[in-house]
Amino acid sequence: MAGNQDKVVSLDQAGAMIAARKILSLAGSHSVNSPMALIRAAIRAGASALSIIPPVTTSIASDLLIAAGAVDTFYLCYIGFETLGFAPAFRAAAEAGTLNVIEGDEPFVMLGTRAAAGGYPFIPVNKGVYEGTDLPRLNPMLKKVTDPFTGEEVYAIPALPADVCILHAQAADAQGNAQFWGGNNQELDKAMAADCVIISTERLISVDATRRDVERVNIPGHMVDAVVHVPYGAHPTASPEFYGTDEAHLKTYFDAVRGGNRDDYLDRFVTGPADHEAYLGEVGLSAMFELQKNA
Repeated sequence: MAGNQDKVVSLDQAGAMIAARKILSLAGSHSVNSPMALIRAAIRAGASALSIIPPVTTSIASDLLIAAGAVDTFYLCYIGFETLGFAPAFRAAAEAGTLNVIEGDEPFVMLGTRAAAGGYPFIPVNKGVYEGTDLPRLNPMLKKVTDPFTGEEVYAIPALPADVCILHAQAADAQGNAQFWGGNNQELDKAMAADCVIISTERLISVDATRRDVERVNIPGHMVDAVVHVPYGAHPTASPEFYGTDEAHLKTYFDAVRGGNRDDYLDRFVTGPADHEAYLGEVGLSAMFELQKNA
């Protein structure tokens, strides 16, 4: 991890940093605080053959990477669009056999990340967590071992380290000290489990401001390698206190991919816009201002 120097980089630079790595850990939670601008930048930078370690619930953040053909392996817990249905790109790739799916659940993803964060080879769980389920058969990474203290059988969840973790924060300073408002408490483990940490932020604040309010810093700067100032960087997911989830845009994506028009969506919203400002222009600033009412 980097020290306390200025870590602010451009969105294009961050995209290239992500694309240069292969095991990508995503923070955020389903339709909140997903690092979408970083994801679009990584796709434009040519990210490919990625292994994705998602948050325990994920939606467009993971599905967009799959739709763009950037994913080789996906660690599955939950991926979907709630009332709209299953994640369309994931479903199509899984059914076609073009995606290597590692079947998991919340303990597998959360505790595997925590093991990597703490430097442990695995974390054991009571065998009752998985007994009677298909996961031990479907996921060879789950191993039944003997507890050396009790002699009881337990399941070992392996560490899930990442090459790079990307997160979206509400505020961060130039040294990487970051504040997450409305996060899911996975952020610190996610960052600690990765070799490189890149944070996009709605607001770039001064180091003095974070020093005056250290209790709100969720990830300290010494753990962060790069910071990108990207207002509306979580769109179309929500950024608490800034804007709500763009349900209409999620439906636009869902209908396009499910209807066989993923390339049209990618051309319009991912690879076509020259930069983040052009993306916002394509979405429409009036729509963005409307979302602020639902923050």
